Parts: sequence; C-alpha cells; structure tokens
Amino acid sequence: NQRGVISGMLNLSRNLGLITGSSVMGAVFAFAARTSDITSATPGAVENGFQITFVVAGGLAVFALSIAVINHIVLTRSFPREGAI
Repeated sequence: NQRGVISGMLNLSRNLGLITGSSVMGAVFAFAARTSDITSATPGAVENGFQITFVVAGGLAVFALSIAVINHIVLTRSFPREGAI
C-alpha cells in the first residue's frame, strides 16, 4: 500500500517537473527570440532563441549534476560503507 503512494508521488513530481520545465523553456525561448508570435520571427531571432534556451538548459543540467555530486560526497563521508577503507 505504501509503495503505491510513493510511486504515485514520484510520478506526480515527474509530471509537474516536465510541465513546469516545458513552460519555462518556452518562455525563455520567446523572451530570447523577442517575439510572442513565432510565425513572424526572423531566422536570426529563432536562432538566438534556440541558443539562449540551450545555454539555460545546459546551465540547469550542470547545476543539477553539481548538486548530485555534492550530495553523494556528503553522504559517503557521513555514512561510510561497511568494510570500506
């Protein structure tokens, strides 16, 4: 019973993250392309929008990776494995 609740919470958080991330990246693209109507945007504006959106996404990925690495280091120092040197 508890596994079902945990699974549901994980799926909910994953879906909310996907929806929020898609909306934020769309807003970043629209801001970087300086247009609200993509059909009237120039190719240069679309290129700029893509470049800035990918830079922001890459920065977020590096930030998340650094948090995971720091968390791993802290946990392994706090709770060393039995039999580890």
